[in-house]
Amino acid sequence: MNNKLKKSLIHILAIVIMLIVACIYFSPVLSGEVVVQGDMQKAEAMSHQQKTVADSTGTVPNWNPSMFSGMPGYQTAVEPQKSVFTPLKSILIMRPLGVERNIGVLWLYLIGFYVAMIAFGCNPWLALLGAVSFGLGSYNIIIIEAGHITKAWAMAMIAPVLAGMVLSLRSVDNKKIKWKPLIWGTIIFTLSLGLQITFNHIQITFYTMIGGILIGLIYLVYAIKDKWFKQMLAIVGILLVGCLFAVGGNYRHLTVNQEYAKVTMRGGSEITVTPQDLGMNNETNSGATQSGGLDINYAFSWSYGVGETYTILVPGAMGGSSGESVADDSEWARRTGYKQAPLYWGDQPFTSGPVYFGAIIIFLFVLGCFVVRGPELWWIVIATLIAIVMSWGRHFLPLNEFLFNNLPLYNKFRTPSMSLVLANVTMTIMATLTLKTIIDTLKNKEDKKDKVDDYDARKRLVRALYWASGIVGGILLIGIIVAKSKLSFEGIVDEQYKAQLGNQWPVFQDMLYNERCSLFVRDSIRSIIFIALAMVTLLLFVNAKIKKSGIVIAILTILVAIDLWGVDNRYLNENNYSSPERVSLYRTPTEQLLDQTAATNGDKDYRVYDLTVNTFNDSRPSAFHNEIGGYSAAKLRRYQDLIDFYLGSKKLYDYVNNCQIGMHGYMDQQPLLSVSEPYPVLDMLNARYMMLNLQNQPRPVRRTTALGCCWLVEQIKYVENPNEEILALNDFDPYCTAIVDKSKFNVDAKQSPRDSSETITVVHTYPQTPDHLTYKSHTNQPRLAVFSEIYYEPDWRAYIDGEPAKYIRADYVLRAIVVPAGDHTIEFVNEAPTLHRLDTITLIISLVMIAAMAGALFLVYRKRGNSNPKA
Repeated sequence: MNNKLKKSLIHILAIVIMLIVACIYFSPVLSGEVVVQGDMQKAEAMSHQQKTVADSTGTVPNWNPSMFSGMPGYQTAVEPQKSVFTPLKSILIMRPLGVERNIGVLWLYLIGFYVAMIAFGCNPWLALLGAVSFGLGSYNIIIIEAGHITKAWAMAMIAPVLAGMVLSLRSVDNKKIKWKPLIWGTIIFTLSLGLQITFNHIQITFYTMIGGILIGLIYLVYAIKDKWFKQMLAIVGILLVGCLFAVGGNYRHLTVNQEYAKVTMRGGSEITVTPQDLGMNNETNSGATQSGGLDINYAFSWSYGVGETYTILVPGAMGGSSGESVADDSEWARRTGYKQAPLYWGDQPFTSGPVYFGAIIIFLFVLGCFVVRGPELWWIVIATLIAIVMSWGRHFLPLNEFLFNNLPLYNKFRTPSMSLVLANVTMTIMATLTLKTIIDTLKNKEDKKDKVDDYDARKRLVRALYWASGIVGGILLIGIIVAKSKLSFEGIVDEQYKAQLGNQWPVFQDMLYNERCSLFVRDSIRSIIFIALAMVTLLLFVNAKIKKSGIVIAILTILVAIDLWGVDNRYLNENNYSSPERVSLYRTPTEQLLDQTAATNGDKDYRVYDLTVNTFNDSRPSAFHNEIGGYSAAKLRRYQDLIDFYLGSKKLYDYVNNCQIGMHGYMDQQPLLSVSEPYPVLDMLNARYMMLNLQNQPRPVRRTTALGCCWLVEQIKYVENPNEEILALNDFDPYCTAIVDKSKFNVDAKQSPRDSSETITVVHTYPQTPDHLTYKSHTNQPRLAVFSEIYYEPDWRAYIDGEPAKYIRADYVLRAIVVPAGDHTIEFVNEAPTLHRLDTITLIISLVMIAAMAGALFLVYRKRGNSNPKA
């Protein structure tokens, strides 16, 4: 058989095996079931109204009207950018087959790592071992269950991005550049980086960048030492061109996000005052600071404990998850009747499961520190250590606080524990390269037919095996001894259980701590067994008792799969599946009651303040109604200020508790409930309804003081700065007065009592879209009109009678415009100029990139075909 054809068939077989692995793990999906993914359900609720509009108009609106009184919709739903990465993404995640959230994710993990290990020079079967080791890592599976799908897609690209760099930098041979590996390395690097950016999880790209920088620095040292610095400069220049293509192919996406990020809570705060300046207790934490990023305490809230890092070797070391399954015959199950227990006792507020890389992977990583040589050893070890230390966050402030304050972009991100995704990639790469080094070493010695040299090589490998197994095994044995004699198994979350259970806590405490200790010891022994099996397998191979490297690879692949699959199955199993009907969005009876109540009252345009849920951390109510609350990790900064001061403060809850709820009729035997007490901020946001738990059931309560979609004010109150602007909302009548920051805006409008004949009303157009709002006005003199719509200047344009008009921000977050005397039509149109202007640029860059890659491959293979150079 032709050698090239044979290699191609092996690759195809490996790909089929990876697809089979993904399908087996998510086999219920093939039967029509779906994984219940909390964050994806949130995402569907967030974007539901945008998608409903898209179904009727054919275009996804840029504005999301359903959350936080309206916000840019780029993070929830948006028209795909015109880029080569858009169809490539769709194909790789298997979107046409509808499995992009489950089978498609695991497939992408596997294929991404497989390509990376082929780029590192591994044979297909060794690359398959690496792919299975990475793809089945516990964190990778747990985030699928949680629904963090964009993060998962982005993580799948870390390894090929780094491998593409390494393949390019290793293209220098005897101070000459070999063009074939350089071109292929650059292509892998460019496409993987471009896809990762398209997947839109910048924090993962940030960690990838750290790994890439370390690769560059280590290879720079080798280039200087071995005197190929000039060649390295040329390679780095080509990789930078690849970076430009990857970024350029996402230019629209990146620019729009950058524009938006500046005015979100991740862009810092404009104000220095706090709710305490109004004598209010703040019950929320925006996490924003004036430094242009997040508050460090807020950002570091999900920091992996120093001791918790032990879970990469022993999955149950910290109790597993906050709702860990326990055996049916356990004391906890027998005495409480529950099959789950709060076993997690680490330093995070809660967790869905541990970050476990695999005992065999850790063993091979340590072994690699003895047998792997060259730049890979150093950048992998350094990147791993940095990733682990960064994951500690607040538990290692000397370094992490410095990085937070000085490393570009770092203060925009939450969850330091996420940096372990880089360690997962680097340790699995090292584990795979360790096996490659052992196999290559033995093969080379055998080929030389030098028995003495072969004996010495085997002896060195045996010594390394003993050292690695001694180190890792010793750590595990010490861990078991310490667990039984020294560890308290007391977690930070136990205080809340202690408060809930009172005098019964000591009984539950003993059971809980016994379960934690038992899981620690069981999983430690489990890791020892897997390491021992891997150790024996390698020892037999090194001592020539097993002759074929393929047998070793097969045995280790099976062992790794059993190890990781067993842990994964604790957190994503048959209990995590449901029928599509049970997880689909539908109007609840309460939401139907709200619709009926609004129809009875003739209310068409209104917002809802829902206090029956976690108002500002639950997007479910946003699926069918425009909400004051919602869920987003990137709320507009000024709206978060509004939450901190007025919408999530004790003052608001006191208002709700003191409201006198009256009745104004009946609807199908249900009383219509209403309140007439004003609350300025709710009134100006047109919060017509509150959802309250009354007599243990959610009920809609109508607020008669909500101001509707628009109104004309009688006077303007000027303030000097954002501090005065936010504080002024505490005591004002939004119907009569508009608050304007005179350092930003100047208004030329009449200030006098309204004439009863002056009006402004919203005009309903069909099909309706939140991107185009129309109003009719009649005034006897120029008036300032205020709209209960959130101000976002980059996207919205105003028109009066079809002519462009300037508008301003009033009442801290709303839009306002001076309406001339007479009868006029006012329009607000979300034109999103940045979005549309850059689409053409993104498309052109993508086409140039494709042409450049095709041209480079043509020249390399044409040259090779003509002259048959050694490459």
